[in-house]
Amino acid sequence: MKTIYFLRNALMVFAVLSFSSCSSDDNDNRVTDPNLERPTVETQLTLDNAPIMDGSDSTEPLRNLLMCRLLGIECKWLQHLATNATWGIVPLWNKLSDEDKTILQQILQNRNTHGSFVSLIDGENDIIITARGISRDEQTYANEKGVTLLSRPVAKDAFVFIVNPKNPVRNLSIEQIQKIYTGEIRNWQEVGGNDATINPYIRNANSGSQEKMETIVMNGLTMIDWPEMVGYVMLSPYYQLEQDENGIAYTPFYYYDTIVNDDRTQVIGVNGVMPDKSTIKNGSYPYVTEVMASVRADVDKSSTAYQLFYQLATGQHDKIVNESGYVICE
Repeated sequence: MKTIYFLRNALMVFAVLSFSSCSSDDNDNRVTDPNLERPTVETQLTLDNAPIMDGSDSTEPLRNLLMCRLLGIECKWLQHLATNATWGIVPLWNKLSDEDKTILQQILQNRNTHGSFVSLIDGENDIIITARGISRDEQTYANEKGVTLLSRPVAKDAFVFIVNPKNPVRNLSIEQIQKIYTGEIRNWQEVGGNDATINPYIRNANSGSQEKMETIVMNGLTMIDWPEMVGYVMLSPYYQLEQDENGIAYTPFYYYDTIVNDDRTQVIGVNGVMPDKSTIKNGSYPYVTEVMASVRADVDKSSTAYQLFYQLATGQHDKIVNESGYVICE
């Protein structure tokens, strides 16, 4: 089993307003955007006033830990056997009253990346934490609705490529990855592997992984259109590669390293740099990404949703972010 970096028991839109980068040196004042107002009041967070929080599958542990820590609810890392032994942070439901359990379940939503953005635009949730910013299709939808979002980075992650452990390839260049996914490179032997056809798996449109692949990796290049290679859930690449020694797929590093955390797949380097916490932190890995918090721009500035968003944006909950296993913005 891969080494996990923390103890498990520890616990637009018309326009998306500009956001500061995770790379700011002033961690106590990351946000300098004058459009980000201070909350008009500061209210103690309780189950009765907590905002509905939603987001990506990969950010669920952070969201759960954040809400539990701020509400004083016990939680711990557990394996979800129903999802093939993935790990997650789970509230200790048996220590809550039936009423509090119902309220907390309503607060902690998990509609995935695309679903949470659509729900935020529609006003069905209050704050989201996602593995990416708003997608092109979501921007179009928000534009149609006349909605503007406020988004800020709260943590660093990475976009990584994984293969079957029996595949001898342990590094690819950016150009090689692009050529694999445009169909120019079709055999592993061309990139130092076995004499076997490459099976490049992809994700469904508007998923966090697919949006990142198209925008930050392919950068305008046209990907192979093979419907049979599409995976529709976060675990799809792991199921696919577990059975396919000649496949390649992509996923968030945090999901690979912390949520799945097993040996069914092997992460590979890009341009000679392996993704890990140190290369994510120092930016040497080519595809460092940002975990984003978002609210509607018309949110009540006295609401707990906006207060929580502001606190995350300005690094006030970095201790919780770090405890969840993410790399904090510095």
